[in-house]
Parts: sequence; structure tokens; C-alpha cells
Amino acid sequence: MTPLRDLPLIKIFLILYNFAWRIALPFLKRLPRVALGWQQRTLQDAVQGPFDIWIQAASGGESMLTAMVLEDLAALLPKDTTWRVLVTSGTQQGIESLVTGCRIFSANSTLAITVAYFPFDAPQLMDQAFKRFSPALAVIVETELWPGFLISAKRNTVPVLLINGRMSVKSAARYRHFAGFFKKYGPEKVLAISPADGERFARIVGRERVRLINNIKFDRIETGKTVPERIQIAGLLPKSDPFLLLGSIRRQEEEKILWTIERILATRPDVVIGLFPKHVERAGHWLGLLEKKHISATKRSEMTTCVSSGSVIVWDTFGELAGAYGLARAAFVGGSLVNLGGQNFLEPLIFGLKPVIGPYWRNFAWVGREIVTAGLVQEVADENELVTELLAALDADPERDRVIQQVEEFFLPKKGGTHQVCQQIINTLTELGKI
Repeated sequence: MTPLRDLPLIKIFLILYNFAWRIALPFLKRLPRVALGWQQRTLQDAVQGPFDIWIQAASGGESMLTAMVLEDLAALLPKDTTWRVLVTSGTQQGIESLVTGCRIFSANSTLAITVAYFPFDAPQLMDQAFKRFSPALAVIVETELWPGFLISAKRNTVPVLLINGRMSVKSAARYRHFAGFFKKYGPEKVLAISPADGERFARIVGRERVRLINNIKFDRIETGKTVPERIQIAGLLPKSDPFLLLGSIRRQEEEKILWTIERILATRPDVVIGLFPKHVERAGHWLGLLEKKHISATKRSEMTTCVSSGSVIVWDTFGELAGAYGLARAAFVGGSLVNLGGQNFLEPLIFGLKPVIGPYWRNFAWVGREIVTAGLVQEVADENELVTELLAALDADPERDRVIQQVEEFFLPKKGGTHQVCQQIINTLTELGKI
């Protein structure tokens, strides 16, 4: 490895990057979300190593994947093994998800897990972090290529593994300007989730460092779940009337969804509609919109008895969306009628319900377009097609058992990414003499 002192451009970069962080930190401390965990972010209150693994999960989504990897890793390790693992995140959501997801390991002797906020990427802080944490292996979940982190890892001879790697075309174009840097200081190995992602990483870090794995997210898809909330919700719905669910509706598509509700109730006055705003604070606004259209509506939190046909239940409580999918005859998953990237349309499939989505679902492009061509998800171009498809779904038999079987057959070849990642971690630490 070339010593950093022999790379004058890196020295200049580190000086300027450190200076930028020094200026930024007083301003960052004023931001409520960033101020959370400030003592840990600045290493004033930092845990002490050595750790066998340091895993960085940017936010909530990456934290859930991290918990899956740790659960699988704990099952693979010999029972007489104890690894110290530090897991970090840059957001409160990520920290809470890690704490919740790793609770299962509190009684597991193979992994001793510590959760903390990710230090700021100021090179001086990162140097301190690597010295204090002293990890044998550093793992990045998905894509978060902090230069201070990467340089400090290289300086401390800590190999970096990037797992479940994904990179958009836009990000790849930006990173390619610094390909020389990443070829020297980038991850030693990248486990990419698709040939396209693998090719983008190869152009940046070098083809020899990249290999393909199945997306860990597919391992989260478990069909036929039993959700206790279903029983509670079922008591609020007329047994003879079909239940239509409009899930995770975003503010920007409210006008289109309101029009959809009007058209559906005009054709099918026997339907009960469950409306789940993505942000529950929009529930009051939705009641106002529906009242202006003379549509009967009530908040979920105010319900004590069964609603009547032709009503809309506006959900203003958390934790019942999954149970509602388990009861619906038809469902639309929002964030997809306007260019917002889409919300999670896999959840209704878990319960044997084929969802309808709009044309904008780039947030879930990793699933692959074949989920539409296979007929498991119905894509519509606009609200006109949405009304047509939802009415057709309300008239059809959901055939949940058959759909669940189709879902299992579709996703089975795509699973196994978690195990592939764990094997790579074990192999790397074996090479380092840790096993």
C-alpha cells in the first residue's frame, strides 16, 4: 500500500476537507436532527474497541438489512465464538431500527453488538474513530462512500467491504470524476445487486473488486404472514361489502386520488375505502377534502363501530397497514401516480394481494420490471386507468392462496443474498486470522 505521505494531492485534499468540516460543525450542531447523538458523532462519547466488524448503515432501510445480516451471521458462527460488532447509522431512524432489529442478539453469545451514531467524516475524527474502534473489517451497506472513512480505513490497513451495492446512473456519473481516488481508496470488494450496478461500480473501483449477489431485500419477503391487527380492523368493516385500500398516499397525488375515490363510489356505492396517507398528519386535511365532495368519512382513531357502505376510513394511526392489506379485495400503493419514486408495493403481495401502482416506482426498480410482466403487479399510466383496474379487481376473486404460491415461485430464485454476504464476511475474517 502506498503511504499517504507520498500522495501530495491526498494531503491537500485532507487539509481542505478537514477545514470544511471545521467550518461546518458549528452550523450542523444547530440542526435538531444532526444534533442528536452529537457526543457520539464527535467522539466525545465513543465506545472502545477493538471490534471484529464495524458496519455502517446510512439510515432506516440499511439498518433493517444490517439486522438481517447479523441474524444470519450469528446462526453461522460456531457457538464458542464471540465477535464484537459495532453498528453505526447517521440518522435517528437508523439508530432506532438497529436497536430494535438487534434486540434478538442480546442473549446470543456469538455476537456482542454495540449501536452508535456514525462519526462525522472529518478526516481527523475518522482517524480517531479507527484508532479507537480498531475494527478488523469495515462494512458499508449499499452505497455510502465517505472519503474520510475510506482514507482512514486504508491508513489503518482495515479492509472495506461494500454489501448490497447499488448505484444509480446519476450517482455513477458523479463518482466517475473521482475514479482515480476510488481505485486507490475504495472498498476492497463490492457485492453488487445487479449486472448494471456491478458495471457502474467496476468503472469506479475496478472490475476485479466487484462480484454479483442476490439483493438482500428479497430475503425479507415472507408470504402468508399472520397479523393480529387484521382481527381488530375486520370488526370495523361490513362483512358483505368489498374493502378497497389506498395505501401510502402522498400529498402531491391527493387530487388524483380524490378524483379516483369519487369515480369508484359513483360506480360501486357498496365499497368501503381505507385511505392511508403516507403522513398521518394529512388525515384532517383529507377529511376536509372528502366533506367538500359530500363523501362520508371518519378518522380511524375515532371509530368504535362498523362503518356503512360507501364510506371512507381515513387512517390516522400507525401499525395497521399490513393488517389492512390482509383484508382488502383490491389495493393501490401510492407515491407512484406522480414522480415521487413509489412506496412499498411488495407488502400487499406478502398477503396474496396483487396491487395496482402508478408509472413512477424507481425506489423499487431493484425488484425488476419482470414483476409487472409476470402479472403480480398491475401498472397504470394515470388515474383514469387506475379507476378501471381497481373496479376490475373489486369484481374479481383475490385468490390469495394462488397468488401467494406465485409470489413464492417468483422470488425464490432471487433470495439468498444475506447468506452470500455472511459467507464473504466469514471468508474475509478467516483470511485475516480472526477465525
